[in-house]
Amino acid sequence: MSAPAPAAQDYVQVRIGLLQVGIASLHVRQALPLPAGVLPMPGATGALAGVFSHLGQVIPLIDLRGWLDMPADAPCAYVLLLAAEGRLAGLAVDAICSVRKIHPDHIEQVCHDDAPDRFFRHVARHAGGDELLNLLEPQRLMLRAQAWSRTAGMQTGLDARPRDAQAGGSVPLALFELAGRVLALPATLVAEVLPCPPLDTAFGWNGQLAGVARWRGRQVYVLNGAVLDGALPAPSAPPPLLAVLERDGLCLGLRVDKTLAVRDTDSSRILHGSDGPCAHALVAATITAASGPPQLVLDDAALLALCPQASQATGDQAPAHDERSGDAYIICDAGEELALPMSAIVTILPLPADMQAPASDGMAAPGGSCTWQGRPLPLIALGPQGAPTARIVVIEHAARHVGLLVRNLITLVPAYAATKSRFRQFGGPPLTMITLDSAERASSYRLLDAAEVAAAAGHAP
Repeated sequence: MSAPAPAAQDYVQVRIGLLQVGIASLHVRQALPLPAGVLPMPGATGALAGVFSHLGQVIPLIDLRGWLDMPADAPCAYVLLLAAEGRLAGLAVDAICSVRKIHPDHIEQVCHDDAPDRFFRHVARHAGGDELLNLLEPQRLMLRAQAWSRTAGMQTGLDARPRDAQAGGSVPLALFELAGRVLALPATLVAEVLPCPPLDTAFGWNGQLAGVARWRGRQVYVLNGAVLDGALPAPSAPPPLLAVLERDGLCLGLRVDKTLAVRDTDSSRILHGSDGPCAHALVAATITAASGPPQLVLDDAALLALCPQASQATGDQAPAHDERSGDAYIICDAGEELALPMSAIVTILPLPADMQAPASDGMAAPGGSCTWQGRPLPLIALGPQGAPTARIVVIEHAARHVGLLVRNLITLVPAYAATKSRFRQFGGPPLTMITLDSAERASSYRLLDAAEVAAAAGHAP
């Protein structure tokens, strides 16, 4: 049986000066307007433009224009938050152009110098065309600039699995005590440790959960200590502390007795799989202790797999139900702020000269058209009457294409960073909203359904 063919991957296309750059979307955590309070770093050289604070974390800002011999008279308009190998940095860009799928067959390595400071080594070409795109490798960029902060907590999204033991070096682990044993977890998985708050009851989860806690405006499902039966003795009393674990939008609570340390551990001391003395589904490895039983390295992926997802609401009078969304979105300004699923977006275009503008009164208004890839592209204006437009977001549904006129792109929302809610208002049609929680506030956006748009353009399957 042959191996499945590699799939096309999403790349965010941005512009820095005149340079078109593609970045794998799995490394893009967020796009935001350039913060007002960028602080210059005394003595900084090269591409480090300064630092800024975002959601309580200090983030270095990398501006490539100095390295690329481009004028840097004015600040760039946007910042992309990039995460790779547990590191986080901001990249200054002039424009966020589109999100496109690129197949591995259309990517070619042209620079074969594997020195770590080579952060542009590959180019991609658009399928069926000659347009080329430089592909940026964020982890190499951060090492070349020697500028990054460590990813931590839900707001940055985490790319922080511990390195494999065969790779050598050390692994940063957070150590806790529970029922007299020492537990270890990847340090970057631990968002916060706090006194355990009162727990709400969690029904119907087969004893895996002790309850639900509120943390920074979110619901955190707290594991029942029984899930570690066979690896730990039963605690004599409910543990007093709550360790909040978070990665890629999944958030889980683990009750512990004590926090012990955050320590770099030599990977040669970590015994994996059958090499270790503990065979439990939630224990990935063990570390031999100087005295007493071995420390247990918990399997972070297996732990997060226990995190439940809320069910979808059904029925005309069903209340709203929330679930962590595995989809990525682009938030656009169309007179109102709307969320578009990234999986439906083909490209983002400037307004063409031959555009026949549709009536600007939402999807029920008469449509327009323009020429795209040699064919007529139906256009819909999403905003209210008189709302200005500057871009066309081309989406695909049922193998047909529709152009949506919008004013601007606001931000990029990565997978598992938003909560999706479905409900009906006063017996009306069902609505879907996505909500982003931050330390300051929660922002909600109506999700535009690609099938609804296609139907409005006369493309219903």
